[in-house]
Amino acid sequence: MLKEYGWYGWGSNYPESGEHNQNNDTIAMNYLLNKNIDFEMVTVRYGKPSGTDAVQITKEEINKTMPGLGPHIAKPVIGRHGGEFYCFGDYSIDLFEHYTMNSDLKARPLFDMAAVAIVKNNSWATMKEIPAPLFTNGQWLERPANQHKIKIWENFNRDAIITDFILSLSQSTN
Repeated sequence: MLKEYGWYGWGSNYPESGEHNQNNDTIAMNYLLNKNIDFEMVTVRYGKPSGTDAVQITKEEINKTMPGLGPHIAKPVIGRHGGEFYCFGDYSIDLFEHYTMNSDLKARPLFDMAAVAIVKNNSWATMKEIPAPLFTNGQWLERPANQHKIKIWENFNRDAIITDFILSLSQSTN
């Protein structure tokens, strides 16, 4: 029998609705939730301390810590808003300069970075197993009798993730 491999990093507001991947990729997500594969879901949970939305960094932190960080390249990358950048740190400053902050904290969530960070160190979030639900008609349908379990990642350690991110960039070499 062919081994099926799992999916990691599917964003979700589980157990609520309102997340881009969850709402726009419902057919694909439900297909995977019905397959007997390892499936790990990373919570976003806008405005709550339990999802990747809580792993935020301020423009002030970016401006203070990121100049010159990361490997330097000979040929620059052209930024999303123009400009030439020779390292990620400088490019991140430009990205934050053009990003409209939509919170009182004047910070930006690092959703995908937080999801990748727990691959590096899974102690930076908590994981629980639940019977695989489905998402239909804009809401989660719990299936407590479902034998197929999925992993839900939540409660991300913002400080550990951000500290490691900056440390990793500061230690990188060409």
